Amino acid sequence: MNNKKIFLIGFMGVGKTYLGELLANDLETEFYDLDLEIEKKAELPVNEIFSELGEAKFREIEAEILQNWNEPGVISTGGGIILDKKNRKFLKNSDNLVIWLNPSWDVIRSRIANSYRPIVIQRTEGELHQLWGDRNHLYQECADIIFEGSDVHELMSLM
Repeated sequence: MNNKKIFLIGFMGVGKTYLGELLANDLETEFYDLDLEIEKKAELPVNEIFSELGEAKFREIEAEILQNWNEPGVISTGGGIILDKKNRKFLKNSDNLVIWLNPSWDVIRSRIANSYRPIVIQRTEGELHQLWGDRNHLYQECADIIFEGSDVHELMSLM
């Protein structure tokens, strides 16, 4: 895979970490989760960053890490990575592969139903569905590949 970077984007609960780990394993490369990188930099768990420092600070750290990312491998991003125009530009204008994981809303809803993610606990199901719908055009704007499934081998066949 050499110096290739594969960024996985999509709403929370789409399987970025799950499929990312499998994909990295199959491609014999490293897997990175940007949320873990944010936690290392902030020295706080994501939930505490949101509650103590606020979402704006989280997004600032997230953008800094993404826009300075140099490691090859498979990189799972946060669901809101596409909210920042500079992040979208970075993803679109790079030589990297950007894969939008986009299962149906019903699949996503079932995966995040009992989540303790800050974005989930602050919103109703209707608000989450609206948020998902509002972000879809931003994911599409950045995506080289749109994948609606959950089988890593099917995903690899699209690459």
